[in-house]
Amino acid sequence: MKKQRKSKKRLSEENENIKVIKRLNAIIRFFIELHKILGKKEFTVETSVKILHSLNFTPTEIADILGYKDRGSVSSYLYSKRKKSSDKNEKT
Repeated sequence: MKKQRKSKKRLSEENENIKVIKRLNAIIRFFIELHKILGKKEFTVETSVKILHSLNFTPTEIADILGYKDRGSVSSYLYSKRKKSSDKNEKT
C-alpha cells in the first residue's frame, strides 16, 4: 500500500489553521487574564477551566489556552468538580 502524500498546498493550509488556532487561544487567554486584573478576585484558574469546559473545549484545548504543558492539571479541576458533586449527592 502506498501512503498518500500531502500536497504542499494542503500542508500550507494546515499550517495556517494551526496559526489561527494559536492566535485564538492567545486572545481567549488575554481576556481571561484581563478579567482577573480588573478586580474579579474570585475569578481563578478553576473558574476559567469551568467556563471553557462549558463552551465544549476539551481538557487538551483548555491546557493549550491557559498555557499548561499537559491536560493533567486541567483535568484535575474538572474531576475534582465531579467528585465533589457526587459526594454531595451521596450524603443526601
